[in-house]
Formats: sequence, C-alpha cells, structure tokens
Amino acid sequence: MASFQSGRLFQLIVLLLIVVGANMLSELIYGRFDLTREKKFTLSETSRELAISLEDPIYFHVFLEGDFPSEYRRLKRATRDMLNEFRRVGGKNIEFKFEDVLSGKEIAEKEDVLRQLSGKGLQITQPELEADELAEEKYIIPGALVFYKGEEYTLNLLKREFGKPLEEEINGSIELLEYEIANVLRKCAAGKQVKIGFTDGHGELEVMEIADIVRSLEDFYTVHRINLNLSDTAATKPYWSAIARDTANSGAILLNGILTDLQSYAALIVAKPRISFKDEELLLLDQYIMRGGKVIWLVDPMIAEMDSLNRNGRFIATDRALNLENLLFRYGIRLNPDLVQDLNCHGIPVINRRGGNKPGFQPWIFYPLLAPDSEHPIVRNLTSQWIQFGSSIDTLGTSSRSKRTVLLHSSTNSRTVSNPYEVSLDILAAPMLPELFPKANVPMAVLLEGAFTSPFAKRQAVKRNVPFELKDTIAHNAMIVISDGDFVRNQVNREGGEIYPLGYDRYASRQFGQPVQFANKKFFLNCVDYLCDDSGIIEIRSKKVVLRLLDKVRVKTERGKWQIVNMVVPVIVIIVFGLLNTVYRRRKYAR
Repeated sequence: MASFQSGRLFQLIVLLLIVVGANMLSELIYGRFDLTREKKFTLSETSRELAISLEDPIYFHVFLEGDFPSEYRRLKRATRDMLNEFRRVGGKNIEFKFEDVLSGKEIAEKEDVLRQLSGKGLQITQPELEADELAEEKYIIPGALVFYKGEEYTLNLLKREFGKPLEEEINGSIELLEYEIANVLRKCAAGKQVKIGFTDGHGELEVMEIADIVRSLEDFYTVHRINLNLSDTAATKPYWSAIARDTANSGAILLNGILTDLQSYAALIVAKPRISFKDEELLLLDQYIMRGGKVIWLVDPMIAEMDSLNRNGRFIATDRALNLENLLFRYGIRLNPDLVQDLNCHGIPVINRRGGNKPGFQPWIFYPLLAPDSEHPIVRNLTSQWIQFGSSIDTLGTSSRSKRTVLLHSSTNSRTVSNPYEVSLDILAAPMLPELFPKANVPMAVLLEGAFTSPFAKRQAVKRNVPFELKDTIAHNAMIVISDGDFVRNQVNREGGEIYPLGYDRYASRQFGQPVQFANKKFFLNCVDYLCDDSGIIEIRSKKVVLRLLDKVRVKTERGKWQIVNMVVPVIVIIVFGLLNTVYRRRKYAR
C-alpha cells in the first residue's frame, strides 16, 4: 500500500514539474497561429517596425470599459487583442489599461469628465436605451488617450457614419484598428524630415482657412508656404542679393533659385488658386513634377461662391480661366467648366419666410456629399466628403503608361450645368425628382499614377532659353486632382478668431444641435500619406475583416428549433452515453 501511495506521489510531482516547466518555457518561447482567412490578428511589417522603433514607453489609457451593448463589447475585445499584438512585438515599451472612468460617479461628475474628454477630441456616444433608463445614465467613450514622451494624443476607436447600422460601423472600426493604432505610433515617432508646401501668390486659400489641415499635417511633416508668383516681390525677395550681383541674368537666377527650392519639397498643394498662372510659373510646376515632385491640385474651374449672392439671392457662375488647362491635359486630366448638382447633398441655412425670421436648413444640390465606394487605401472605410460648387473631371487617354483611379464621384442621381450658369436660391423651391438627375458617378477627385510627359517637351524655343536642363518625361510619378478648391478650407469665426475643424459645418451644427462633420480631413491626410509617406502605413487601410453575422431572419424563424438543439440534444446525448456505459460495465465485470 505504501509503495502504491509513493508511486502516486511521484506521478503527481512529475506532473507538477511538467506543468511548471511548460509555463516557464512558454514565457521564453511565445507563438501563435492566425488561422483567420483575412489574417486579422497578424500585424503588417509597417506596424511591426513602428512598434519596435519606440524609444520610450507608450501608454494607452482606453475608456472603452463598462456595461454596454454586445456590439461595443466586440469592439473592446478587438481593441484589446490588437493592443496585445502590438505589445507582443514592441515589448515593455507598449502599455495599456482599460478603465470605466464614469463608474460610481454622480451626474455632475460624469458631465465634468465627459466635458474634459470631449475637449481633448474624444468622441462620446450613447447606446440605445431601454424604456426605464435615463439618457444621462448611459454614455460610452470608444476611445483612448495616448501618452508618449510627455505628449498626449487622441485615439478614437469608433468610426461613425450617419445612416449606417451599428454592426457595420463596428466592423469598419475593427478593420481600421491596426491602422489607427499604427498611425498614433507613427505620430509619436515622426521625425518630420519630409517637407510639404502650400503654393502662394495666386490667390490661394489664406493661412487661417487652411489652419486645421496644416496643424494635422504638422504631426508628420514640415509644412511651409512657397510663393510662385514671379511678379510678386515676396517670391523674388530671397534672390535679390544674387540678382544684384548679376543683373544681366536676373531671370535665370530667379527661375533656377525657385526650382531648386521646389525640389526640397516632397509635395506641393495648390489650394484654390484664383489668379491665372503665367507660362514661366507653369514651367516651374511642370519641371518640379518631371523631377519627381508630387502635386495635389485643388482647383475650382468655375467662379462660384455663396458670398457672391446678391440681394435677390442669385449670382452668375463663370469660368475662372487659370491657364492650367493645357498643363493638366498633358498629364491626362481635364477639369470641366461646369458645376455638379447632386440629389445626395448637404444643405444651407435659409430664412423661413412663412415663419418669420426663423432659419431652416434645406438641401443645396451644389453641395454634393460624396460617399467613397472604392477599395483603394486612400478612401477605404471613409465616410461622406463635402464638396462645395465642385466640377466634373474627364480622364483622358494621353498615355497608355499611366493609370487613373477615380477616388470620389457623385451619386447615381446627379447632373452638370455648364458655364455660364445662374445660381439662385429659387432652386430650393423647384421639384427635385430623380429623373431630372440622370448622370451617375461623375468623377470629382482622381489619382493619376505612372508616366507623365511635359507639355514643354516639343517647345524648342523654351528649351533654348531656360537656365536649367528641361526634363521631357518622367517614368513614374503621381498626382491627385480634386475639382473643389474649398475641399480643405476650414470655417473661421473671424470676429473671435476661432478656427473650426476641417469638414465641420458650424451652421448645420447650430441648426441640428449636434456636431455635423464630414471626412474631408481624413481623406486629404490619406492623399498626402499615399503620395509622400514611405513607411507604407496607408496600405494597412486595405486590410479587410469580414463580418460574419447571423442571419436575423433565420434566427427569428428557427429560434425554437435551435434552442431545442442546444439545450435538449446535449442532455439526451449524455443520458444515452451513461446508459451505454452502464451496460458496457455490467457485461465487462459480469464475466
């Protein structure tokens, strides 16, 4: 008996040693297998490099914690899994904590916390409530504050889109988790060696009008303005001393100097020029492109501004004549002098004359809302883009070696009106029938990639007179054309000097009592990243996570059957197994 007990004790000790050894080994050797079809638990090489490159610990304080609906719990689990995966790669430099900062607090305390977090840029949302619940008792903060080297960054985890079911919003948010977390890491580690330039001197948007997008770009890039107006002393002043030493070659010195400066910029942004470009200025832009420079064109082919409305509520929209037609034509694009009208549109505040001076908000077909439907990483999972007096774009077959990708287009119910056109508030009273808007998918933002040919290639007189080598072609480059100069213009309260976020409409927000904001900023940042960022982070947006949801119709109609299968069948199986086991044991030991 003693030897039997000793043997059992020995087996127990060996088992314990095996368990302890396996646990110690697992600490040293960690492995996991991602068996999902879309590899949703596998970080891209870009994310891995960003996680490894951190010099100091980064801390994620996640507020997606508490008692909330199952959809949000799924987002919470996915966020925890993704942060764990980043921590597995980045080691001790990546820390995170989930906390319910509203738990146990009175209403006034909750409001104070929510006000502070909202002021930092975090989104606050409320779930659907039961009949006996009070609205102020239920809040969800699907976001995090990120701390690195004494700096604080905001990370919003839920991407909302008006009209979309919550399940689809959650799925889209899960798809973007790796991208959003990696983008925060990139922001923390950004060296800002890459320069971006906003052109100046041709009536482009003012500093205050692009302040928000510049502020966002400065998280990753060095941003300057560069004057290209050769008649403007602000453009020529940096070269005065060189010109004074050699006045006979002043023109050559100026062109050489500006082109040299241009080549220090990875990309130029031409944001709503209003003054026509001279041929010499176009030559500088062209040779910048032929030497590998990227350009984002935000151009209004038509002069159309709401500020132009006269007392009768109308104005005439006409061709802006910027002298860019031939240049863009040679690159394979044509901006048409027309205006796109779309039934899927934003609105404008108008005076309700029947009800006195009380303002209303009515659809304005000159403000299309473009819903991206492409799988291209620039637009994937983005919500609506707000266009103001945009025009149509034609893609031309000038080169078989270049590729055109339509990034944004109108809805299936749109139309174009040609130059000149009278814009009038009277159109608000006109019937907006779908059959009056027969055009579909009118291009309004296009990406061009591949080979480009200079429009000056065959102009021998220009070649002889320019003070630098004139490049005829470039084998591969890229540019983006957007037919709305106001696409990156943020609203400004000039009396108080307040600058609103890009895509935010303060008039609509005031009307509806809640923030109304479109995704223009995210789209534009993606454009710049696609053209200028070599880290490859934009490619992470292409990762697709398939939402495998239950069929709600079948769940409802077959609920009883599956309840029986799940609750009754297992019990029957256990009873049958017990009976069979009893019969077997009796026969075995009866011999």
